[in-house]
Amino acid sequence: MNVRYFGLLLLVLLPACASAPLSGPSYFNCMHWGIGVSAPRHMEAWVEELDVKDDRGLWVLMRRGVVGELGTTVGWDDGDWAANTISIQSAGAPMEVYIRWQSLAEPQTYTWHFIVPESVRQALTRREQVKPWYGPPETSCRNDIVIGVAPGGRTIVWNEGNGFPHLEVMRGQAEVELLGPGQGWGKGYAYPLSDEAKQYIEEHGIPYDSWAPSASTMVVTNADVLAHPSPEPATIDIAAHPEGAYVLSGMMEVDSRVVLKADGTFQGGIEVGGAYGIASGRWIKRGDTITLQRTSKNRPGGTGRGADDLSPLFDHMQLTIDGQCLRISLMGSSACYLRH
Repeated sequence: MNVRYFGLLLLVLLPACASAPLSGPSYFNCMHWGIGVSAPRHMEAWVEELDVKDDRGLWVLMRRGVVGELGTTVGWDDGDWAANTISIQSAGAPMEVYIRWQSLAEPQTYTWHFIVPESVRQALTRREQVKPWYGPPETSCRNDIVIGVAPGGRTIVWNEGNGFPHLEVMRGQAEVELLGPGQGWGKGYAYPLSDEAKQYIEEHGIPYDSWAPSASTMVVTNADVLAHPSPEPATIDIAAHPEGAYVLSGMMEVDSRVVLKADGTFQGGIEVGGAYGIASGRWIKRGDTITLQRTSKNRPGGTGRGADDLSPLFDHMQLTIDGQCLRISLMGSSACYLRH
């Protein structure tokens, strides 16, 4: 099996910035972030575990399996490459990442744990102008985190997005997993090297030094995470202070956000497939219930209230305060707008 045609990249829901404009489908484009894993060409690897801790303190288990393959073997390739994506809508902003993988080229098993820098979390939701290879400039998002893993436990983290070049964030040095592959369980390594990778290593060896960081590069180890843990997110009493941004959780294939402003007004957006709706109006709190009253009647730029206009869903929408969640019955299902 030639594994270089496989990729590992996951896409999860991320709240958009509270100041982001609500102006049609493009509003939703920065509400997701992705995380993927790649290895240098011929240096085949298998991810045993990839977990992300979000800003609510919850660990989200990502997909395991074969990692993607970069275009070059020697050194880190920051050129034109990408991986497939899937959607997980229950996670918040990424705070920490833990990865354990099998370096099949050696073979050896490694673990690495790092904190996602605040600058990266901000970049994941910030729209920037990018010049595509043809046509006029457009806006896009750097909403992907990509981890590179190499023999010797060498690691690198990039931030990238559609139309943007790969931006190196940090490099790291993973630790050897003393329990071995599968942490001592199972039959050992996931699979043998492909014939192509085996032939390359027999002829050229493994270029360990080519992935080493320079003297000026920030190197992150597992010990750094233990010494500098990420801060615990502040808990806000929604019952006393409901103002803020909320992102819908618990409904597959539905993206929605509601912003409750301190002046008693709200903005809301929802997208289901090709249908979407944008609304604004007033909100009123009585006891543990918040009621929205829509005053805008049509979508911005719309021609009227067609079948694909979901803005009427915000008419008299009732949200029940439950911890950090505003619970709602929407389209026949129970869901929750999480506070972010």
